[in-house]
Amino acid sequence: MKNNFRKYESLIVYGGILLVFLLLIALATLGPAPYSSTAFELGSFSVQWYAVFILFGIIMAAVLGYREIIRYGQDPNIIWDGLLVFVLPAIFAARLWYVLFNLDKYNGDMLRMINIAEGGLAIHGAIIFVFIGLIFFTKRKKVDYFFILDIVAPGFLVGQIFGRWGNFMNRELYGPIVDNLNWLPPFIRDNMHINGALRHPTFLYESSWNIIGLILILVFRRRKEVKLGDIFSFYLVWYGIGRIPTELLRLNSGVDEPLMFLGIPTSIATSVGLIIAGVAVFIYRRYKSTNDLSYNDYGKKAVLFDLDGTLLDTKDLIYKNITATFKKHFPNKKLSEDELKAFVGPTLYESFGWYEKDVKKIEEMIDTYRSFNEKNHQQKVDTFNNAQKTLKTLKEHGYLIGVVSSKMHKYVKLGLEQNDLLQYIDIIIGSDEVQKHKPDPMPLNEALKTLKVMPKNAAYIGDHPNDIIAAKAANLQAIGVSYSIHYDQLLAEKPDVVVDDLEKLLYIF
Repeated sequence: MKNNFRKYESLIVYGGILLVFLLLIALATLGPAPYSSTAFELGSFSVQWYAVFILFGIIMAAVLGYREIIRYGQDPNIIWDGLLVFVLPAIFAARLWYVLFNLDKYNGDMLRMINIAEGGLAIHGAIIFVFIGLIFFTKRKKVDYFFILDIVAPGFLVGQIFGRWGNFMNRELYGPIVDNLNWLPPFIRDNMHINGALRHPTFLYESSWNIIGLILILVFRRRKEVKLGDIFSFYLVWYGIGRIPTELLRLNSGVDEPLMFLGIPTSIATSVGLIIAGVAVFIYRRYKSTNDLSYNDYGKKAVLFDLDGTLLDTKDLIYKNITATFKKHFPNKKLSEDELKAFVGPTLYESFGWYEKDVKKIEEMIDTYRSFNEKNHQQKVDTFNNAQKTLKTLKEHGYLIGVVSSKMHKYVKLGLEQNDLLQYIDIIIGSDEVQKHKPDPMPLNEALKTLKVMPKNAAYIGDHPNDIIAAKAANLQAIGVSYSIHYDQLLAEKPDVVVDDLEKLLYIF
């Protein structure tokens, strides 16, 4: 049953929204036209159909946003908190925008100005308020601003679709006189007979335009080439373009436009401003911003691992290779246990550089080490407890998995293959694939860039203090393992979490 719901979830959700929309229209238009603008009365208190349509538009927009934010593994409370923070202030912002451009109408009467029940809301005010407010809201919630804008943009269209039918019930937002509306069903045509003549149903034009825009967004937002911010940009441009002709028709209906901006009616000037803003955001996000993450990549999560000392218990192999290398190049040098430990973690070039400054001789030592490693690595090294179980479970739960090591790629791959772990790995970054090495964050950044995962959605697990330093520098969650031979030094770098068994990661992710 659950699997069937998931299979048809989109159809159920979109179909449900459409059903609610049609049901509201059917209930509102019961009886002969002209229809009452009042939905119902409770004593002396009356509720207008406009308010009902707006309320259900907000609810349906929230359903869409909730479903989408869950899909990307984000906290759904972002939606509910956003509704609490923005809905009422946005309504007042819409009222303020309307009042600012109709000041003469109120003659300084503040009570009338704030009386929403009197009518008069300008959606542009609400849009601008929300877009500005989200800058601070998303920063507080630690979520990408443009991701949230992409989430709420379809919701704005839903709200505007429902709201225009509230205008229909109020018999407002209409155009000039038209000869006939025979192409429309009688319930719309009859209600468009205003002031003794049939009028252009501009509410219907705008509502239909927004429905088309909503369908386009729901279709193209799943495409890989859609970047963060593209949906928001599309919304601004689409809504602005659709609003201009309906406003021109409305202005030709005999209504007054109380304020002009540079000789242009304010409502049209604002729509032009939205179009320009949409194009500007698109160009900036596409060609200027360093964040080229696609919309569909936003929810991806990754767990990156160090190899030696974290997934694979290669200590004895490393000791054996180092001892053999020093026996050839420094036959009189006997390495202590602490000196051998120091070789677990850094690159060979770094660690051999502690004993030899001549670059050519260091390279010879590295060649020697690799020749011993090639031979000795054929003997399988063991994994640490529950390594395979952990990788398998993380993979089953949709995590991308990578290995970022100071070892060469082919040796990382060999160790993973020997322990049947390679099947779970999405990316390997070896020491031969980057110019800088841990503790520099470059290897981790390269892995995230290739996987297209945001740092806030990733973690790095390692056994060496360099692993923790690199993870923090890359803004990843830094996790250490307590079985590290560098445990005290690792703790000194203050990892976010320390686990004594890889299986414990399953309680974190």
